[in-house]
Amino acid sequence: MRGVAAAGTLLVDTSFLGDVLCAEPLVRAAAARWPGEPVDFLTSPGAAPLLANHPDLREVLVFAKRGADRGPGGLFRLARRLRRRGYARAICSHRSWRTALLLRASGIPERRGFANASLALAYNRKIQYRKDLHEIERNLELVGGGAWEPPRVHPSESERRRAAELTPDRPFVALAPGSIWATKRWPEEHFSAVAAALRVEGRQVVLLGGADDRPIAERIAAAAPGCLDLTGRTSLRESYAVLERAAVLLTNDSFPMHLGVAAGIPVVAVYCSTLPSFGFAPRGLRDRVLEVADLSCRPCGIHGRRRCPEGHFRCGRDLAPDRALAAIRERLGT
Repeated sequence: MRGVAAAGTLLVDTSFLGDVLCAEPLVRAAAARWPGEPVDFLTSPGAAPLLANHPDLREVLVFAKRGADRGPGGLFRLARRLRRRGYARAICSHRSWRTALLLRASGIPERRGFANASLALAYNRKIQYRKDLHEIERNLELVGGGAWEPPRVHPSESERRRAAELTPDRPFVALAPGSIWATKRWPEEHFSAVAAALRVEGRQVVLLGGADDRPIAERIAAAAPGCLDLTGRTSLRESYAVLERAAVLLTNDSFPMHLGVAAGIPVVAVYCSTLPSFGFAPRGLRDRVLEVADLSCRPCGIHGRRRCPEGHFRCGRDLAPDRALAAIRERLGT
């Protein structure tokens, strides 16, 4: 923008839903760091609803890298649109070469990213990616650092009303059995055993997840009659509103874990092939991480795998349902 001083901050993360949620505290940090300047967030179409209604965001922009912005032509068209907006700075928590190239092509004067990002040379302010920190704290290093704080989601009143209509009036236990990675999914028979035991105790159990998780959830519900299966029936923000009403959440190392942390409820997180030390685990005083800690084959990958490389999946199978039940009962005060 000729003759106009650059102003405002563009935050960028187009990764997985959980990663985008872990970048939300950057919004508040940027608004506090540059008061009076607008803050926008560029993310994927799927993650955009997580940032809607945010009081510190002027606008949520979408990078449809598999749609309208696909390929070199789409990327450079988006870069031109960003250039016209006249941002003073871009801050990217996603270590992707594609987003790095996009920001370099946008001509935004100050471009902050992690030093170990793909195509890091596109950034003119490179920040160390500290593996000793939680992901939220790592992201806050991009704006000078800060203490861990839970992410926030801002559902509308209508979304909260729908959550209230869908869920029981009395306290319930939420179970999120899904993950896109097979080696991050605790065996469904273990989830079924937990759900069945809770139902015998008279507990209300609500199953949550996306449409892809429905087959698993249906089998769990069949094994534990009386469960309320909401998989595929709630939007991202409605799922958050459902979790706000839950007494405790049992989840894999997957997006619902981060959503439960944001909702401020006790989270029991089952870690199979991945490690809490990667920096994504819940860390509230009422949260609990469960794992089989003494397996030499663990971790077998950063994100998880389609199948166990060893063929035994002991990191999931050896973690007994009784351990999860004990953690849930402790958080229920029983």
